[in-house]
Formats: sequence, C-alpha cells, structure tokens
Amino acid sequence: MKRYQVAVIGSGSAGRAATVLAARQGLQTALIEKDRIGGAAFHSGCYAVRGLLGCARQFRDSRKSERFGNEADVLQATLENWRIAQWSASTRLSETFEAELNPPNVDFYQGHAEIVMDQILQIVRASGARIAIHADNIIVATGSSPDFADNSNPRLVNSDGLLRMTTCPRRLAIIGGGHIGCEFASIYRTLGSEVSLIERENRVLSGWEPEAAKRVTETLQTRGVALSLNCEVSSDQIVTDENGVHIPVQDQGSIEADLALFATGRRPNSARLGLQDLGIDDTSFLSVDTHMRLPRAGLYAVGDVNGISLLDSTAFAQANVAVRHIIGHPTSFDYRLVPRCIHTDPCVAAVGWTEEEAMEECVEYRTVSDTISLVSDNPRSIIDPEPTFLKVIIDSKSRQLLGCLVAGDHAPAIANTAAIAIRSGISVGDLCEFGLTQLSATEALVSTLQKL
Repeated sequence: MKRYQVAVIGSGSAGRAATVLAARQGLQTALIEKDRIGGAAFHSGCYAVRGLLGCARQFRDSRKSERFGNEADVLQATLENWRIAQWSASTRLSETFEAELNPPNVDFYQGHAEIVMDQILQIVRASGARIAIHADNIIVATGSSPDFADNSNPRLVNSDGLLRMTTCPRRLAIIGGGHIGCEFASIYRTLGSEVSLIERENRVLSGWEPEAAKRVTETLQTRGVALSLNCEVSSDQIVTDENGVHIPVQDQGSIEADLALFATGRRPNSARLGLQDLGIDDTSFLSVDTHMRLPRAGLYAVGDVNGISLLDSTAFAQANVAVRHIIGHPTSFDYRLVPRCIHTDPCVAAVGWTEEEAMEECVEYRTVSDTISLVSDNPRSIIDPEPTFLKVIIDSKSRQLLGCLVAGDHAPAIANTAAIAIRSGISVGDLCEFGLTQLSATEALVSTLQKL
C-alpha cells in the first residue's frame, strides 16, 4: 500500500489549489478525481460559465464597434459556436493543470474515493478495479452540485443541463436570482433569448449588499430581462406541454417560456465518501473549524463542500489554511480577509466588513460611495468609459480600511488592492499617498478614499 502525506479528493478549484500547495511544500501528495480533471470548476461550474459570459460580453462589445470608428458588419452569434469556445477553454485549462501535476511528489488517481478507515482510502476505478492507499492527512474537496436534480422533463433543467445544450431557447425562464441565475440571464439575453428572472426574495443577490443588487438589477432590466420578485416557484407548480412551460406567478398570471432553468442553490458532494461511518454528518454541508478541520483527526474539508462560501474566489484561501495546518504553521480562515467575487453583469467584488456587519458589531465607522465613469488601463475605456460603483468603509478612530464593495469591469482588481490594504493595516492616509500608474483602475479606489 502506497503511503502519502496528503490525499486530496476532488480536482476542482479547492482541490487543485490544495494539491499544488501541498506539492510545493514537498509533501508526497495523491490527487483523486472520479470525473474529468479540473472537476466541475472547469467543465460545468465557474470557469465554464465565465467562458460563456466572456463570449457574450465580447459579442456585446462588438456591436459597439461604430463608437470606435469601425464599420460594423452584420454580427451573428450561435450558442453552438460559444459552446465550442467554452469547451476549448475548459480543455486548455485541464491540460495546464495536468502539467502542474508532473512533479515527482504528486500521483493522480482516476476513480471514486472512499475513506474506509482512518488514513486509509479505497479508490474504485471505472473498470471496477480497486486500489488502497494510506494518507496521513485527507482533504475533502469534492465541491457541490445544483440543488435541483436533472429529471426526465427536458424543459426543466439545472445549470449543468443548460451547459450541455447546443440550441438556444427563444424564451428562457430562470428561477433563482442568485449570482448563477443573474449570470445566465445576462448570457442568454445577449444571445437573443427573451429572459424572465424569478426570485423569491424582494431583490436579486440577497446575500450581497443592496448596492450590488441595485447595479445588477439596473443592468438586467436595461437589457430587457423581465424581473419578477417576491415569487416562489417549485417544480411541481410548473405546467409543461408541447408548447413549452407555464409558470404561475403571484398577481401576474403566468410566465410562458420554452425552457425553465432552476438556479435555486447548491448541495454538497459529500455522499458515498464513507464519512458517516467515521461519525461525520454528511447529510448537509460539512462542518469545519477555522483551520478547515473536520471532527476527526487528519480530515479536512475545503471549498464548496463545507458551505462557508460557495465561491471559487475563497477556494484557494481555504486550501492554504488546510495545508498550512498540516505542515505545522496553523492559521485561521477569516472570510473578511478574503476577496469575494461574482461574475454577474456588472461584475461584483467585495472584501472586509459590510456596513450591516459594522453596525451589528457597534464599530464606529464612516462610509463613502461613488459612481464614476472609469477610464482605466484598458485603452478602449477612453472612448467608452466603464461605469463603476465603489463603496468603502473605514474605522473612524484608526482611519484604517474596513471594507470595500465594487461593481464594474475592474471590480476584482480593485477589491484585491483593498484586501492588501486591510490585511496590512495601512491607514487610508498612507494609502492615498502611494504613487500609481496612470491610467489604472486602482485610481478609482484611491480617489474614493480621498473623499473621506
């Protein structure tokens, strides 16, 4: 039986990060994946959706070519061509990851992993062959799946099912106004579908600050997405026939569509790992401590499977915490120090405290927000400035940055800069004195802070 210092189950965003980090520390590492390398992240999750979103935005921007002095030919877009581009990108990402697994201290196993006892894993290959390995530490990084399961009705799909389709519905109803629902609404509206977005809460992006929801809502409605709020719909309420789907909506009659996408949440991929036999509840998201440890020595869970944050942007941070604990340099996961990002339209990113959290903790703070037409390092922004919203929160006493929320094309870069400032404890005054390249998105953060 081969022995490893670390075994990682799952090769999605969190598993990929954990494997690479462990290998770089010189740990003998095994990576186990039952499906395609890269997991859902590359093939049906965040990277796949962002690939399609990138195609949609490029198509949208191409239609603005006359603003740049170009003659615009008749543009055509097909979902099949976009799928080919997305599949090519997923393949390239998988190949790049495989190249990262070449170091001699990493072994890759294709198959389903089950923890049969402490430090013992059994891997079942597609052929039925079984192999057992020993691992001092096991990191569960099996991700999550759509809460709505695929069924026999082809007109009711989840995000995985929608990504497998090669034809575009003329009318698409999306049930669920989280970031996944909002991303698909933008993609399919750009492609020409009539899109209806149905959300049970009184706004989209209920887990984000209201300012973020407001910007995303405005963009969706400007582009012709029909939005129905305070409407809860279950699959058994939907009537389907040869003409499509009929969705009852309170006080609005019904919404007619060719296809209904359920984007109503995610569930952990924690079944059949053998955790129940080790005394670990796997009926919901796995419960971990601040070091990403499960309640059993040598077991960790990172990424979507623990439910702390169903965002790819926190996967690396959680993997880093687990690996650092394994090598004897423990650190704690603090979600406030990790930038979080969703690729809606506009893109939204944040780091640190929200205003609601600061109020609940009775922190003395000040806020300032601004909406600007950003001219950045992207040359096209000189002709077509990028609408960008920023909100910053600072500690009234220490003058240190507490939080930052951004909505716009450069939101991730601005939030990353804010994260560095928060983690380093630099004062707002010192941050505003830094010399910056001209032109750059970071200027938007500094100019907003200068208003405090």
